[in-house]
Amino acid sequence: MGMFRRKRSGQRTPPPELVAEAKANPGGWVYEIDGNMVDDPNGAVPPEAIIAAWQVDARGRLSGGYQANPNYRSGATGQ
Repeated sequence: MGMFRRKRSGQRTPPPELVAEAKANPGGWVYEIDGNMVDDPNGAVPPEAIIAAWQVDARGRLSGGYQANPNYRSGATGQ
């Protein structure tokens, strides 16, 4: 997670689909991706398309760990 900085204040509210993704993937991280910057949902994601990340506990719940991506560029092409 070195590319992100830890941030407590101003934390984004995770989209509902990330909460569901966390339940399916306990013990790791889930990422909010700018879908407008990714052509193939199963393909590579450029770093500037990652908006933020949330830590997931062993039970599949968002644990409060949050990291914004300082390299996120809204509207970038990723190419």
